[in-house]
This record gives sequence, C-alpha cells and structure tokens, in this order.
Amino acid sequence: MTDSDTAARQPVRLTISPRHRQAPPVALLDWIQRNPQYRPVVRQAGGGGGRPGFTDAVIIAVLAQGLLPGLFNLLQSWVDQQRTEASVRIQAGDTEVELQVSGRTDSARLLAQATEALRAAREPGTDAAD
Repeated sequence: MTDSDTAARQPVRLTISPRHRQAPPVALLDWIQRNPQYRPVVRQAGGGGGRPGFTDAVIIAVLAQGLLPGLFNLLQSWVDQQRTEASVRIQAGDTEVELQVSGRTDSARLLAQATEALRAAREPGTDAAD
C-alpha cells in the first residue's frame, strides 16, 4: 500500500454551509444523500446548540479523503443548479481551512485546494506558503 492509498483512507471532517436568499427546490443534504455512498456519513447538524453561528443549514460530513472528489462534484452541481454559494470548512488533524464555492468555482480546483491543505496538515514543519 502506498502513502497516497493510506492518505485516501484518512478521515476528514467537513462542515458545509449553503447560503441562499430563498429556500432551494432541492435541499443540499437531500441532493448529497441521493448518492448512497454519502448517505451514512453526511448529516444535518442539530439546530439550537453547537458552535456559535451554526444554523440548521449546516451539514457535517466525516469521510475518507478518497470520497472528496465525488462530494465536491455533487456540491458544485447543486451550487450551479441553485445559483447560490456554499462555504466548506475542512479539518484534518489540527489544521482547518475554509473554501468558498460559487457558480464559478471549478470542483477540480476545489479538490486541489483541499488536497493541498490536507497535505500540509500531514507534513508537520512545512510552511503553507511553500
């Protein structure tokens, strides 16, 4: 097994916050959970408690890094259809990054940004500016 195989199995925690002016025809959670691969690992965050600023629109996912490409493609297709935006916070170990997704965001670029952040989290002592 290679290092990249091992990395693809490492869990990553995502917090997805869709932003929209009106209720979308299809909720992001329903959109993602149409794919059975994501149904057990992507859930709605509970309302009322938790971190400040979280609302019922927040979605939490803890999944293997290898599932990120498909999830980002689903997210991008939803954003395109709803003509809205979303914020994705990715946490791997002690490192957390936030990525903004709009109709102009390419899912491949989103994956590249996430992969770079995760790589930096796995390699202590490297500078993110390198």
